[in-house]
Amino acid sequence: MFKIKRPAIIGLLVVLLVFTGYLNHQLTQQAQRKSSKDYQNHELMEMTKNQESKEEKEELGVVETADNIDIIDSAKNEGNEALETMYTEASKDRKNYFVEYRLSRDKLRASLIDRLDVITNNSNTAEDVRKEAQREIMKLGNNSEKELQIEGLIKGKGFEDAIVFLTDKDIKIVVSTNELSEQDMIKVLDIVKSETDYDNNNIKIMKKQ
Repeated sequence: MFKIKRPAIIGLLVVLLVFTGYLNHQLTQQAQRKSSKDYQNHELMEMTKNQESKEEKEELGVVETADNIDIIDSAKNEGNEALETMYTEASKDRKNYFVEYRLSRDKLRASLIDRLDVITNNSNTAEDVRKEAQREIMKLGNNSEKELQIEGLIKGKGFEDAIVFLTDKDIKIVVSTNELSEQDMIKVLDIVKSETDYDNNNIKIMKKQ
């Protein structure tokens, strides 16, 4: 009967263990590579789906909620900045100031309302964003009405002309007069205080000859 010596058996077991370890390592590496490749493919597919979804929304005219909010905020900021510029232009020697800037102010408001209308009329706009846009449209309409009302009241006090720029932060008034006396300032302030909630620090009055 053939007998295998003990040292030979131990050596054979060591070889088997080494081979098994090597084989297990190779299989593990292959599994990791496959898993990594599958993950990359999955990520690529998800990115492709997202891009296609975005392109489809753009084709349908769908605007994301964050984009809608940006448009509303942008409309507010642009409107306020433009009105500030129109007010400061009164300090320059510009003919037909009241006619030109009254038209510019009204065109600005109409443009802002058009931009907000796009949001409200889009069936894909989130309801809370739609309501925010509708509130802003109403506010712009109320501001325009209030400006005209105050201008009429100021002219009723004997001023040749006046233009009002009303924003969320303050109200700016330019009156046509050679001299703006303290009594004239009080007249204008009384009108503004009776028609709005602005305090004295947020009411700015300038003369335009």
